Amino acid sequence: MIKTTIVGFGDSLTYGYGVPSNIGFIERLEKHMPQYFPSISWYIVNSGCNGDTTREGLEKLEKEVLNYNPNVVLVLFGSNDSSMNETQFRTLDEYESNLMKIIKNIKRHNNRTGLNGCVPIPILITPPPVYENVCSPTRNNNRLRQYGHIVKTIAKDYHCPLIDFFEHMISYGDYVDLLADDGLHLNEKGYDLLYDLIFSELTKLVNYQGLLKDWDEFEEEY
Repeated sequence: MIKTTIVGFGDSLTYGYGVPSNIGFIERLEKHMPQYFPSISWYIVNSGCNGDTTREGLEKLEKEVLNYNPNVVLVLFGSNDSSMNETQFRTLDEYESNLMKIIKNIKRHNNRTGLNGCVPIPILITPPPVYENVCSPTRNNNRLRQYGHIVKTIAKDYHCPLIDFFEHMISYGDYVDLLADDGLHLNEKGYDLLYDLIFSELTKLVNYQGLLKDWDEFEEEY
């Protein structure tokens, strides 16, 4: 069987803060990817860390991501970078620089797996909106949109798959129903949506034999 490694890399939204361990999207992928694609030996890692920004992410990239020789990296940062507090706030310029370096280093890594020319595929995810009645003044959606725009620009410039989670939540309707009581983290419904979006994107990278496609088979889509 072909071994395929997926690493979830980000903050508490990746970690699964505030929900049972079986609700986060990493744990769901661990359960469902082998069921849908049994010809692949899946190894799925949760490298999300509560409170992290892209600054910490860049520092941890080698140990928490590249050491696993991933085939796919799900990258979700921005909720903390955009927070106007002394310990977490990262300017738009720093956020862009850090995220760009993260993506460059992922794509430069030789994972030695033989899949996709041994180059990992980063999937970028925009940070979701918050419930401003609870999160203001440190967090607001106008600022999150700006950080999300950077994610979308980097995804386009580096030909990476993109999940615009922010816009999917906004278009949901009353997106507050997808958030925990703190107005920031996701509840089970929120993780339902995020998991569905991630699973849908991952299925585009797998061919009818269950093997991860080579990048040239689908890069032009992005």
